[in-house]
Amino acid sequence: MSRYENHKLEDKEIPFIYKQDTVLPTKGVPRSSNWHENIEIVYVIGGSGIVSNNGHPIYVEKGDVVVINANHLHSLSAIDETLLYRYLIVDRSFCLANCIDSSALSFETHIKDHKLQEIMEELHSAYTTDESRYRSLSVRSAVLRIMTLLCNTYSVPLRESLSPDRTVSYVKQAITYIRASFDKDFSLDDVADFVGVNKCYLSREFHKYTGYPFVAYVNLTRCKMACRLLAKERLSISHVGQRCGFPNRSYFAKCFKRYIGVLPAEYRRNIFENG
Repeated sequence: MSRYENHKLEDKEIPFIYKQDTVLPTKGVPRSSNWHENIEIVYVIGGSGIVSNNGHPIYVEKGDVVVINANHLHSLSAIDETLLYRYLIVDRSFCLANCIDSSALSFETHIKDHKLQEIMEELHSAYTTDESRYRSLSVRSAVLRIMTLLCNTYSVPLRESLSPDRTVSYVKQAITYIRASFDKDFSLDDVADFVGVNKCYLSREFHKYTGYPFVAYVNLTRCKMACRLLAKERLSISHVGQRCGFPNRSYFAKCFKRYIGVLPAEYRRNIFENG
């Protein structure tokens, strides 16, 4: 499922989000995709996979760095083995405070650079092992060196006349419509009319940029929303399905099993047994 991410910073002294994550190989079901205004730096530390960036697939392996530019629609998927990676999201305010206007720069996406790898490892050490009173200073210093290297070596100024990719804008509008109307009955024609493009064009580009056919994406969105409602014990499973736009319980169960991995009743049971 694709979505706009509004990042919440937990520590004002460290205006970044830094985490380690994994992606398991999937059987034809792509990973969720998203976009945000902040720069994201993905550092692969194990396995191999595909990073989809504005519809362009990038093969990555251990040691690779991928820079996700502001507002680029992106997702990660593993191939035959688990993809292990760390990601750094740099708040735009930090960039501006250090004379880096991320909205006026476009960074190269796929980077193989030993110096950049070294700084990424230093950043990880600062985050995970530094317990001194200057930990935040160490983290900020490492991030600033990363951004400086990117600006000096891998940046391309954007021409003011260069308009944003219209196709990406159309796909984002379609995503917004679907997420706002998941509980209603609508069709590809309705979404195409809302966006203002031909439905065949939208269907083709939507699949290209999100990795999902239109109907599959709609059903996945509804299943994700159903997960929230299933946590409310007073709602029956049939009612949850109806609230999320599924025409009947059997179709709800079929879709939920495909995209979430278990039946709705089992998902609910796991919530309350492990809660």
